[in-house]
Amino acid sequence: ALGVELLVMDDGWFGTRDDDNSSLGDWIVNEDKLGCSLTELTKRVHDKGVQFGIWIEPEMVSENSDLYRKHPEWAIQVPGKHPVHGRNQLVLDFANPEVVDHIYEQIAAVLRQGDINYVKWDMNRIVTDYYSKILPPERQGEVAHRYVLGLYRCMKELTERFPEILFEGCAAGGNRFDLG
Repeated sequence: ALGVELLVMDDGWFGTRDDDNSSLGDWIVNEDKLGCSLTELTKRVHDKGVQFGIWIEPEMVSENSDLYRKHPEWAIQVPGKHPVHGRNQLVLDFANPEVVDHIYEQIAAVLRQGDINYVKWDMNRIVTDYYSKILPPERQGEVAHRYVLGLYRCMKELTERFPEILFEGCAAGGNRFDLG
C-alpha cells in the first residue's frame, strides 16, 4: 500500500550478530532471530508483492567469529604487527583462493535458501595491512592485485550462478573504488 517495491534485510541476520563486534564471516542464517527460515521469510515478503534483498559484507571477518577462530590466517595481517581494525573488523585475504572458495560457498548457500532478488554487497572499511600469508616476502607487492582478482572471481561466480539476482556493490563512501 505504501508503494514499496523491495525490502532489503540489512546487517544482523547471520551468525550471532547482535552488534558490530561479531560474526562477520559466519554467513549462516540465524533462524531464531528471523523467527523462520530464509525461505519462509522471502515467501512472506513476495506474497505481499514486494521483492526481497539481503545485505552482505563477505570480504570482512570479525575476530569474534567461528571463521576467524578456525582460520585466523585468512585475515590480512602483517606478521609481527598488531592488525589494524576498521569498524571492529579485519579484511579477509581474497588473494588466497581457499578464502574465496569458502566465502563463495557460504554466500551461495544463503542465496539458494530463498527467492532473493537483490544483494547489497558492502565494503565498509579500507584495506590497510596488505600482506598475504600465501605469498613469499618478495611477492608481497602482488597482494592488492591478487586481492582484486580473487574478489572478481567470487563476484563472477556468484553472478553467473545467480543471474536473476541484482548485485549492488557498495563502497561505503569510496573504501573500495574500482573502475574495473
